[in-house]
Amino acid sequence: MTRERICTFGPEQSLVGILTEPDPAKVLPGAPVVVLSNVGLNHHVGPYRLWVELARQLAGRGVTTLRFDLSGLGDSRPRREGGSDEFQRAREETRAALDYLEQKKGQKQFVLIGLCSGVDSVHAVTVADPRVVGAAFIDGYTYRTLGYHLRFHLRYLSPRRWTRYLRKRKLPARLREAGEADEVYTREYPERSQLTQDYKHLLERGVSLCFVFSGGMGLSFNHEGQFFEMLSPLKLEGRVTYAFYPRADHLFSVPEDRGELLRKLTAWAVGTVPPRALTG
Repeated sequence: MTRERICTFGPEQSLVGILTEPDPAKVLPGAPVVVLSNVGLNHHVGPYRLWVELARQLAGRGVTTLRFDLSGLGDSRPRREGGSDEFQRAREETRAALDYLEQKKGQKQFVLIGLCSGVDSVHAVTVADPRVVGAAFIDGYTYRTLGYHLRFHLRYLSPRRWTRYLRKRKLPARLREAGEADEVYTREYPERSQLTQDYKHLLERGVSLCFVFSGGMGLSFNHEGQFFEMLSPLKLEGRVTYAFYPRADHLFSVPEDRGELLRKLTAWAVGTVPPRALTG
């Protein structure tokens, strides 16, 4: 049976998480622990219970997961001391989660998964901490390429798009405005050259990398091939796990889309286990 329990760690034991562990008889020896934290203001369950479902699927495959709240979110108390920005706190608290698992559970290898803004701390900790052996970036860093711009402008040739546009113009102004999506959240991306160097370093270190993009990234990512275009110097084909779900929204709110994502992440995470552990 899958076991779930509350744990506290970090400064003043102020960080709260849920440790999801597999049946002892099903534990994969040598499997890294998967660590998940908040997506925006969503607490440790994840958007549409994504992290809960992922943790339980992984437990069914013999992998332990810790999903926790960053300070001031969900069940975790705000930090008393100031002086650090949101990104720095997320990075420090993610490393505190790894320290806790190493000290209390004897774990020495970890897999991190981040979605959207959660990618920032996952990327930084993965680059800096050799205990991280796998990292998944969902709707992470994107850069517009020549191919992106061509596809973006050619979309105006689609008859279906014009039909939708004309129908929308018939709506009252207040309804049109309510349906228009704006970019209300922005964040700074690293320079593409720096990101390329970071990924090169991680691949040389043997870190397993997984990249997933949704159709919800249409303002900056609009084609399956764009990922390889924007990081072309690395020649990543066959070296990383990659998926593009053009029909999915940013938070994978549709059950079928979320199911696809869960299967992809579960298979990838189990794949980070050393082959000798899987074969016995």
